This record gives sequence, C-alpha cells and structure tokens, in this order.
Amino acid sequence: MNTIEFFLEPSKENYHTLRVKAEDGSFRYIHSKYNPTKESSYLQDIVNPEKYDACIILGIGLGYHLAHLASIIPFYKQIICIDINNYLHNAIIPPHIQAIIHHPSVQLIFVDPDNLQQLRDTIQLQFIKGIQVIDHPASFHAFPHIFSSIKKIIQQLIDKSISNHLTSSLFAYRYLKNVLLNLNRLPHCFPVAQCKAIHSNQPCIIAAPGPSLDETLYHLKEHQNHCIIISVDSALKALYAHSIIPDYIVSIDPQPVVFAHLFYTQPTIPVITALTTHPMIFSFPTIVSLNTHPVCQLLEELYPGIIGSVDSRTGTVLGDAVTFALFTGCNPIAIAGADFSFPNLVTYTRSTEYHYRYQLVHSRYSPLETKNMAYIIHSSKSAATTTFTRKNFIQYHDSLDAILPQDTSLFHINPILPLARAKAIAIKNFLLLPQVSHYIKNMKSRLLQPLSHAINLQRLHTILNDETMLTAILNSSRVHDRTGIQRIHQLLHKE
Repeated sequence: MNTIEFFLEPSKENYHTLRVKAEDGSFRYIHSKYNPTKESSYLQDIVNPEKYDACIILGIGLGYHLAHLASIIPFYKQIICIDINNYLHNAIIPPHIQAIIHHPSVQLIFVDPDNLQQLRDTIQLQFIKGIQVIDHPASFHAFPHIFSSIKKIIQQLIDKSISNHLTSSLFAYRYLKNVLLNLNRLPHCFPVAQCKAIHSNQPCIIAAPGPSLDETLYHLKEHQNHCIIISVDSALKALYAHSIIPDYIVSIDPQPVVFAHLFYTQPTIPVITALTTHPMIFSFPTIVSLNTHPVCQLLEELYPGIIGSVDSRTGTVLGDAVTFALFTGCNPIAIAGADFSFPNLVTYTRSTEYHYRYQLVHSRYSPLETKNMAYIIHSSKSAATTTFTRKNFIQYHDSLDAILPQDTSLFHINPILPLARAKAIAIKNFLLLPQVSHYIKNMKSRLLQPLSHAINLQRLHTILNDETMLTAILNSSRVHDRTGIQRIHQLLHKE
C-alpha cells in the first residue's frame, strides 16, 4: 500500500514548498526549497496551444509550475492536471496559482496510487487538433514507477481516443444515416435492459475469431448445451462450420461488410447491436443497445432506462460481447479466440469471412503464405513478448482488461497475450468445471417484449425535424460536410 508522506515547509518567499518521502525512501523537494515561484516559467517554452487543443500535465505538487497556464487557458479545449496526492490543503501559495487551480477549465485529478486504473473511468478526452502530455520532472524523480504507470495508462487512453476520433470522423455520416434508418425499426426491437441478470450464474463462452479458436471448437461442439454461447459476428462462420449454434451474436460494425459474417446465420438467433450498425443487421431478431451517439443520448433522455446499454466504450465488438455477458449475469465466463496477436503466424481462425478473403489473394506468382507473412510483419512492426502483434491489438487487450470486474470468475482460453484479470485455462479444463459440466442449457425461459409498447416514434421525428435540434445533432455527430447534411435532410423528410 502506497502512503504518501509529505511536509509543507516555509520558504524565503513566505509561501510553502513541498517535501515528500520518495519511492526509494529518501526525502525530496517537489519545488525549490528557497524560491518555489521560480518555476513559474517552466511551461512557457513547452506548451504548444497552436498545435494541441488538449493538455495533460503529470504532477501538480503545489502548482508553481502551472503559472504560465493563466495566459493560455482560453486557447485550450481541455487542461487536465494529475497527481497521486492532494498537497494543496492548508498550503500557502500565491493568489495567481490559486486562481489557476480553481479555474473551471482546469481539471485536477488526484488518483489513488494503489488504484491507477480508475483513471480510465475518470478521464474523458476532448480534442480536435491533438493532445500534449507534459511531465513535471520533480514529481517523476520522486515517484518514478507510479508516474511511469500513470503515463502508460494516459498513452493508452490517448491512443484509444485518437482511434475513436478518427473512426467517428471517417464514419460520421454513415453512423448518423444508419441511426435514422434504424429508428423506424426500433419498435420491433427488444431492449437490452430486459436482459439484465437473465442468465444469472450460468456458464458462458464468448467466441472471437483469433486462430486459437480452432482448437476450442472441436471440444465445444460436444458440450455446447453446457454453456451460453455468445459469438462476435466475425467468428460466426467458424462456429457454423463445426455445427455450433450460438445463443447470441454481437455485431456493431456500421459498414455493409458485416453482413458477410451473418449471411448463413439462422434467422432466429438474436443479434445484440446498436442503432449505428448497418440496417441489414435489423433483419434479424434484434436486441438493441444504446451507445454514445447523440441520437442514442437523446433516446436515453426521452426514455430513461427503457432501452439500456452494453456499450463497453472499448470500441470493439469483443468488449461489447463481454459487457453483455456480464450484464446478463453469466458466471463463469470464458473468452476464446482472443489472441491479440498472430500465433503461429496465422491471422484468423479457419472458415471465417476474414480467412476466406485472405485466401482470395492467393495466386501463382504471389502465394497466400507470402502475402500472409508480409501482412503480419508489416502490421506488427515489432514483436511483443516474442509474439507478433499489431499495436491496436495491444490497445484492444488493455481496454478489455480494464473493463473486467473482480467479482466474476473470468477465464481466458489458451491465451497468447493473457488478460491480467482472467485466469488462463485450456478449453477442456473449463468444460470440466462443475459449474459448466453440471449445467444444461434451457433458453425457453427468455421472454422479451418489443419496444413498440414504450417508444413513440412520432415524438422522436418531431424533435429531429426541429431545425435547432437537428443542427445540434449534426454538429455533435461531426457531420459537417454539406453533401452529407443535405442527404440527412432528405432522409428525414422522405415520404
């Protein structure tokens, strides 16, 4: 347990300075012992509001080094200052530093050094141009391991946010168009809120399309009645190739390519999806979940708690599948085919749509093996723990790990890059667990009511046809292209 031991000491300037007990047991000054205000120019040559519109400063101390922020706060969309202890109580510091610390545009975050992961739930990044991360050297020298861990988490959050930002910008029009088309089908959908604890303490396997899924399916085929099976859409064909029928499918892709995964699917299997998904998904029995799209937020405001959400905020279909399993009360939960890498230099499990598409690149002059290896080497750039993996696979791994709870039995089947919060296990051993082997699946008790009794589409269309409201939704949806705006207007007023 990390207990921060510190002392507020007087300086020659009649203001306090700060001395702390460092990680190595020595005592260090976070600011100058005699003239702490000399740090006031520290940020002057470092911050760059012309290039970045968000700034994260790691290390607050008593805030002397933040003085330069006073003149540039209006140029930033977001300023976040992070430390592992609030040293400011009872500290005597200059009034202009007090003004910066209490400025409404400056967010102070004091994170428990024993629970750094709480940063993932605390920080919501807002930016357009970019994010600059600045270290306070004295804070890092005193607590190098803690602040290095904080910096790693911040970098992961930034990578995820930038990826989400680029995705939202790229698919902004498509997301909004899909939502408006799917609204008309909403009354026929089932709300995910009704699935709360529907499978309480029932075992579950979640299938992802990683290469290790192949070994899992041979064993699962004979025991598929002993657990709830949730398949991400891209793993579906592999399950069907082994005569395994999942109980649920999770699909969140906004593009029509998603339908290639579901082409051979039985039309009776419910699909957990979002309103931003491609409209073809809604030809299946649909369990709808709200995400962060502005229209979904409007729905939640109009009908609080009626629809519900299993949006994992990871931006991945596997994350949403895990969130759905937790939401329904499944326990224990095993995750299969989540390799986050290219084990044995293989890209995807056999029989999936992705595997089929890679086969199409095979030719006499450019064999599949050559193309496959070139893709792995190029996308991996470097090997992580001697395993070839893409950078975004590591982001997926870390974001999934962050949402896993401690109070549920979680297993990672045949992991290559193991999840920290899930126990590694072989599929045969998971199927032999008493909770699994003694369970016989019975899905007949599921009784869901469609949203037709709760949702008034006319009310929703009236709101969307209001010019002020539609403009706000277009802006928050990042639809700024004139052609896209015209198409949205045509879609809304189509008879």
